[in-house]
Amino acid sequence: MMRKQFLRVVSTAIPLLLLVLILNFFSGLIPTDSIQGLPVILPIFLCPVGAVLGVISYRLYKDRWSLTGIVFNIVMFLFPVFYHVIGTVIFGV
Repeated sequence: MMRKQFLRVVSTAIPLLLLVLILNFFSGLIPTDSIQGLPVILPIFLCPVGAVLGVISYRLYKDRWSLTGIVFNIVMFLFPVFYHVIGTVIFGV
């Protein structure tokens, strides 16, 4: 029971925490000058881990939380790619 909760909580918590970091990066609500662009790059490294944990949990327990974690991790993994592509196309940098 504890492993089931751990896998689904971690697989959904990773993208949610990254979303909070990214929203803070764009809004500047809390100054985080020391980590600069890390919130935009971090999903490339952390979201595959969350997606794998979600897939493991989904194969074992077939619950909705695991599937939600997989989807959120995939969306958050694609965010930096779209962010850089759109920034290059629009701003040419």
